[in-house]
Amino acid sequence: MVGSGRSGTTWLSSLLNADCTMREVFEPVHVLHVERMKGGTTHPAWSEDPTWDAWLTDVFRGRHITRRTDRDNVGRNPAGAHKLLVKDVFATGLLSSPVAQGVSKVLVMRHPVAVALSKQAHRHWHWVWSTEEFLNHPTWRDGMLSPWVDTLSKVNQEGSEMERLVAVWAVIQRISLMSLPADELPVIHYERAVQDPWGEVVALKENRGWDVLISASESEVMTAAGRVSFVSKSADTASLPNPSRWMQSVPGEDRVRAEKLLIQLGMADWHDDQGMPVPGTIQSWREAHAPPRR
Repeated sequence: MVGSGRSGTTWLSSLLNADCTMREVFEPVHVLHVERMKGGTTHPAWSEDPTWDAWLTDVFRGRHITRRTDRDNVGRNPAGAHKLLVKDVFATGLLSSPVAQGVSKVLVMRHPVAVALSKQAHRHWHWVWSTEEFLNHPTWRDGMLSPWVDTLSKVNQEGSEMERLVAVWAVIQRISLMSLPADELPVIHYERAVQDPWGEVVALKENRGWDVLISASESEVMTAAGRVSFVSKSADTASLPNPSRWMQSVPGEDRVRAEKLLIQLGMADWHDDQGMPVPGTIQSWREAHAPPRR
């Protein structure tokens, strides 16, 4: 499970594993917490290196176990689980690794401004605050990001913090969606999951591999969904969760700048005026940028 940080990956993983039959592996490529990653970039790109293959093989076979990676398992998920749910918001660049072939994947997507606001609210956590890291890496700069280099460079130099964070979101979505064909990388939209948790789980189960991985019942998923992020809760306990509450706190100028940037990057109208995703528009973008079949 990948996605931009603060997109709801941890909460969504709790829905997929609501029956506690999977061991959840938390951020096995975090640059600050994993010895293998120290000295590297926050968002590593896979390279043809046998040490990478050995490392990822250990992760996907459940051999990488630390207090941090297994923080969500103690007293809840079985230590000997035969199913793994690897969630890492820094692992976008590893989606197309040959070692990851045969591994079921999912991208969690949330409105870019909501993501940016949440990162600002958690600024003491480890994030990249501009796309400079990506542009400094030849794999990205000369590959998937080549059409965006000038725009991203200008945003890094002249843009507001909000614009830079939205640019990071856009880069993560582009790399993710261009790494794999649509049938190999389904998308869970945070906003839709908040409104219809079971519906999103059922939709994911229709994708190859996820049908056997997800065994939680509707009642188990809905119970887990009751622990929805505070971001979407209202002070009125009788009201429905509102995944677009962030719109009440974002300055209008910031949102306008973000939308103008998304237009420049060709990602306009992925969300409507209410902050809800528009899957048809996203799918059209995917079809226009589909990677070649392997």
